[in-house]
Amino acid sequence: MKKLISILSAAIMLLTPLTVSANSTIPDTRQLPRLVDNADILSTSEEDTLLAKLDDISQEHECDVVIVTVDSLDGKTATMYADDFYDYNGYGMGDGYSGILLLLSMEGRDYAVSTYGSAIHDFTDAGQNFLMNEYVLPEFKNDNWVKGFNAFADECDDFLTQAENGSPYDTENLPKGEFPFAKKILYSIVAGLAIAVIAVVCMKAQLKSVKMQNLATEYVRPNSMKVTHSNELYLYNKVSKTAIPKDNGGGSHGSSTHSSSSGRSHGGSSGKF
Repeated sequence: MKKLISILSAAIMLLTPLTVSANSTIPDTRQLPRLVDNADILSTSEEDTLLAKLDDISQEHECDVVIVTVDSLDGKTATMYADDFYDYNGYGMGDGYSGILLLLSMEGRDYAVSTYGSAIHDFTDAGQNFLMNEYVLPEFKNDNWVKGFNAFADECDDFLTQAENGSPYDTENLPKGEFPFAKKILYSIVAGLAIAVIAVVCMKAQLKSVKMQNLATEYVRPNSMKVTHSNELYLYNKVSKTAIPKDNGGGSHGSSTHSSSSGRSHGGSSGKF
């Protein structure tokens, strides 16, 4: 079954033009499953479980949530490949053909997220950056494909629920208290500081022969030094300046878009893993 899906999707992509032409057609219905593992990085059982989750989330929110893996990008950019795969395989639900697709290309370890329809607004630029960097990419960087894909699916479920409540995750309202990757770094720093403090306290406790004095003269041995003259010299002063932060409106909001080869307007993001 997996080989058949791979052959069908590869044939469709080969027939897909990079530019719009008179023969360019976008199917009215979905042609492939919501999980297409052409790179063959998942076992059959892993595929079955993940596909069932993607189907459930997509049906619940009426928004296709799709994951695609390929060996190479065939000369396209990751964004171009993801957009074309979405468009020319008929993904999308409802009148607006809404959906989000995650593409992984193993050859150059590239990824791309492509959004369409209402998903463009449900997954803002800031939201996508948070989702990928906090939940998904840390798993991909360690080749934990199943964990990364499940994290993507679970967070898409959360993001779509948040959008349905009227306030998509964006710069000013990203999820709070759920920073798994950042927490690891924070805990490491705190643990290191705690160990350092304990070590300093232990060393200080051993210095019982020395006691801090209030005046410098108290460190001088009796009759070993005679001061005949003293005065104070003004050497310099130090002025600290702090720039007043400029109000830049709290950063970028919303979703940026671009045109795919079919002429459709997509949102999305891309990078390396």
